[in-house]
Amino acid sequence: MHSQDSTARAQERASERCYRGPGYAWTLLLAGCAGEQSTLDPQGPVANDIAALWWMLCGGALGILILVMAAVSYAMFRRPDRRTDLPVVPFLIGAGLVIPTVVLTALLVYTTELGRRITAPAADPLRIEIVGHRWWWEIRYPADGDLPEVLTANELWLPLGVPVEFAVASADVIHSFWIPSLAGKVDMIPGRTNVLRLRADERGSFRAQCSEFCGMGHAHMGFRTTVDTQARFTAWRIARAAPAAIRTGPALALFVDRGCGECHTIAGTRADGVGAPTLTHLAARPTLGATAIRNTPRALRDWLADHGRTLKPGSLGPRPRDLEAADVEALATLLETLH
Repeated sequence: MHSQDSTARAQERASERCYRGPGYAWTLLLAGCAGEQSTLDPQGPVANDIAALWWMLCGGALGILILVMAAVSYAMFRRPDRRTDLPVVPFLIGAGLVIPTVVLTALLVYTTELGRRITAPAADPLRIEIVGHRWWWEIRYPADGDLPEVLTANELWLPLGVPVEFAVASADVIHSFWIPSLAGKVDMIPGRTNVLRLRADERGSFRAQCSEFCGMGHAHMGFRTTVDTQARFTAWRIARAAPAAIRTGPALALFVDRGCGECHTIAGTRADGVGAPTLTHLAARPTLGATAIRNTPRALRDWLADHGRTLKPGSLGPRPRDLEAADVEALATLLETLH
């Protein structure tokens, strides 16, 4: 009796797994259709076209898979003594030559037209220059009419419904610029400038990510893209163009004496370095270390303690980069004023 009960329970568990397994699989598959790094959750016309292409290719591949598996199943399970009157040569010509030619030609025409549409230049786009570094983003808005130039790092703002043209390049190794909800990817290659065009039609905050493995810090090379109204974007741009609201004092002197100003820039001060992210409005940014951690007082002090070595392994900081607790507090207090 005990053996029969155990066998029955085992059969019930096996049956449950059979029913639950496909459900779990579908849940995992559908989870890829949304989220801040999903290309299947488009928020602009370019991303819409890319998502439509994906669904079309997915549907076509699924249809072909069903036909092939049906033919395989028929060949496997038909009676061996059953003959078929199917004309072999016409079938091979139709299934092996005509259908693939028609399908591939249609795909070629569709994808070519789609590629022309998503890369076509707009009449008067907003131009933004982005340079990829190991492992952060330098973002520059060139002066445009009455709007001044803006230099920032690891943050991007876009006006709602305005065509944007990115000129992207790399300062070191190959990176890849990608905002999944808004557009496709484009490589950032040293010595070469590539162009990406898009338009954001939905307000919100979208994650961007380097999609080309570029070294140890690759996984933490991202930034937030904020899409807002034209008025809010203009206000943000004017605020970011202003020098840092900072007074000279011991903390700034410490920043310069420690050599931080040789790599970092704080506009309006003696710190005018190059090669590292500008810190002019650091306190207003949502994250530190190109989205490695949230920008909070505790996180800022933890970052300064060893210049990100612990929180972002592989970050290229100064040598040595361990600071005394008093220096960490002084520098953190200084950076917290940079709104």
